[in-house]
Amino acid sequence: MPSNRSLKRGATAAGALSVLFSLLASAPVQALEADADASACMAQMRGAAPANGVSVADFDRYTANAKLLASTVSARKGQPEGRETWWDYLAKTVDDERVAQGRAVLVKTGADLQNIARRYDVDPEVLVAIFGIETNYGSLLGKTNVLDAWVTRACTETNPLWKKNVYASVRLLRDGTVQAPTFVGSWSGAFGMTQFIPTSFYELAADGDGDGRIDLYGSLPDALASTANHLRKRGAQWTHGLPAVTEVRLPASLRNTLPQNADAEVMAPGGRRAASAWADAGVTLADGSPLVGAQRLQLPGTAQTYLFVPTGANGPAFMATFNFDAILHYNQSKRYALAVGLLINRIDGGTALKTPWPTDDPGLSRAEIKEVQTVLQARGYDVGVPDGIPGTKTRDAVRMEQTAAGVPADGRVGRSTLTLMRQPRR
Repeated sequence: MPSNRSLKRGATAAGALSVLFSLLASAPVQALEADADASACMAQMRGAAPANGVSVADFDRYTANAKLLASTVSARKGQPEGRETWWDYLAKTVDDERVAQGRAVLVKTGADLQNIARRYDVDPEVLVAIFGIETNYGSLLGKTNVLDAWVTRACTETNPLWKKNVYASVRLLRDGTVQAPTFVGSWSGAFGMTQFIPTSFYELAADGDGDGRIDLYGSLPDALASTANHLRKRGAQWTHGLPAVTEVRLPASLRNTLPQNADAEVMAPGGRRAASAWADAGVTLADGSPLVGAQRLQLPGTAQTYLFVPTGANGPAFMATFNFDAILHYNQSKRYALAVGLLINRIDGGTALKTPWPTDDPGLSRAEIKEVQTVLQARGYDVGVPDGIPGTKTRDAVRMEQTAAGVPADGRVGRSTLTLMRQPRR
């Protein structure tokens, strides 16, 4: 595909920019921004390189083989079929497997983790939860070239921070902090075991193992210390011992004020009140026990909290604290922040949600998705290796099975699909 052709090594800067522009201009409209001027983008970044700590020579050297990635643009835009419900996302993200692995990491990392937690005054569980959700405890570090991802984003999006990340990526390569062949990460340009972006590395990365260098790929103490430093120094600061989110039961007088539809999200950080005030209004923990206290998931009476209801009056409700805000400063996705908060609670010995999501077709855990994929594979579909990730091949196969069964063919891998796969084929 044209957008994945490398710039030729040794080309002049003008020639490289011309090639880069042609890649973008000739790419399919649905993959890359048709009106973006990649040549002007790269010329501007090249000229501003010295002001951003990178010489023109180093900029040319490390961007000589830069690629524009259609996959990054496509992932940013998001496809309608890839948009998940809260219950689909959380079912596979905070499943029993990830909870068990998190508890094992908590034990295995032992002294290192405790030392980092004390040094930065954060809870060990939040570091483990972020590690688990970002890269599945280091097993999924991503395959996208980080520099290419940032070049793509800088030239197809308008956020000025993306260009800063191009320069920071070049500096990481120039300084030998990372090596080009293994400088890979997510489609968006995050890298390492807890997925830092290059600019955050220079601002917040920390040496957790005391060897004098920071390795976010090979040193878990470095990755966890960097995450702890991020939680303490960005926006809302982490407060030790305070739950990020707590599932609650609302009194009818409050629940009746909420919208009834499942796609109505209520998040009111401006309505913070002391937990004791919410308790006085009749809010309890989800199991009916007091909201305020010193037991697991109870809140200090003075804790400033606000209501977070992702799916309307008929779904789970939460009290969110400043620690929830701190997670949002790490990753701005509210689904991500809720997943981290719930995983923290589970790793710490808490139970799954008490309140069901407002759906008659709940989401599946990764083990259950693998079961669906295994059945599809046995029925002759090419879905790749069952991995618990319902990609395009899996959804296409599900559509075909749904069509054959005479049910709506939406390709969704939920509870109804699992039930269908467990039945004899018609």
